[in-house]
Amino acid sequence: MKTIGIVGGMGQWATLDILNRIFRASVDYPVPQYGNRGYPKMYVAFVNRAPMILNLDGSYPDKLEPSETLLETAELVGKNSDFVIIASNTAHIFIKQIAEKAEKEIVSLVDLSVSEAVKRKCKKVGVLAIGITLREKLFQNALKEHGIEPVILPEELENKLDKRAIYPLQEGEELQNIPKIALESIEYLRTQNVDSIILGCTELPILLDDEADETDIINPSQLVAETAIKKAL
Repeated sequence: MKTIGIVGGMGQWATLDILNRIFRASVDYPVPQYGNRGYPKMYVAFVNRAPMILNLDGSYPDKLEPSETLLETAELVGKNSDFVIIASNTAHIFIKQIAEKAEKEIVSLVDLSVSEAVKRKCKKVGVLAIGITLREKLFQNALKEHGIEPVILPEELENKLDKRAIYPLQEGEELQNIPKIALESIEYLRTQNVDSIILGCTELPILLDDEADETDIINPSQLVAETAIKKAL
């Protein structure tokens, strides 16, 4: 099988979730299993930093530029793999720069999600995302290119999801101590009569647990895991 490259660590638990899904997909798809040998080779590197250069106070600048660490990691992963996954939606803002450094095909979480929405013949799609991903309209613009109307969270709910759910999970907080804001967010988008909902943050499948498998959910982490195994074969 081909070697899967993963640029991860933005955040760490979401990267582990994607890795787990890749292993699971190896078993679920027709990969011959024999002890510990029925899995693809992977080269994984954790950035463990924001993917962009931040202001001195830690805030986001108006003009975003990829961090040196992100690009160095992309180059390293590219040299040791046949294709690359970026285990963070926000980092896809820099997908062109990452592809240039890696010199390998990037399997895009955004492209896979939008393709799935097109496949489902969606007219209106909820984008469950936060912060810079929303500000840069990463999913919104891609959906509009296909004539699909994006629906996002109101600012107050988005901030709650970010500060009281995503951040605590990234920092290693126990799930039982994190408010069920992700579920509230899903229910809000459903009240907007969307056809499907894209999980636009890789922490969301962890926060939502079984809810991430509902039929109206588009889960980029699962899509990229299944795609990676198919490509590895």
